Amino acid sequence: PMIGGYYTALERTFILGEPTAEQLRVWEANVAVHERGLELIKPGARCSEIAQELNEIFAEKDLLHFRTFGYGHSFGTLSHYYGREAGLELREDVDTVIQPGHVVSMEPMLTIPVGVPGLESAAGGYREHDILVVNEIGATNITGFGYGPEANTILA
Repeated sequence: PMIGGYYTALERTFILGEPTAEQLRVWEANVAVHERGLELIKPGARCSEIAQELNEIFAEKDLLHFRTFGYGHSFGTLSHYYGREAGLELREDVDTVIQPGHVVSMEPMLTIPVGVPGLESAAGGYREHDILVVNEIGATNITGFGYGPEANTILA
């Protein structure tokens, strides 16, 4: 969607019914990475260092190999994809330093295939996605929509 001339996005994990222990393990890990990522987006932070720190969290939880791509990217006026800068991706191979005025997403995602031992009931995608506007001292999250099991479990 476009808001005020800028493209934006909102993605959330939802689970219908009481989540299983396996689903909660994966979902809570993704939320932990998301929240740490929100803290790390600020002026002077290097994209590659953010990605490396978030990788460590997933690795500690033995979930890094289920990560599907980078942790976020810039947003712009052309579209969700075409408005972003290739040099402002939260990935290990991008050394861009975040500056005031950047508009950046934080969107970790885990994809658990069907039949993974120990995660049989957790198959699916887990994603939280917020957009931040970087200012002189940090970043403002402009998303304003709840995330995580407490906010997005839909009891049948």
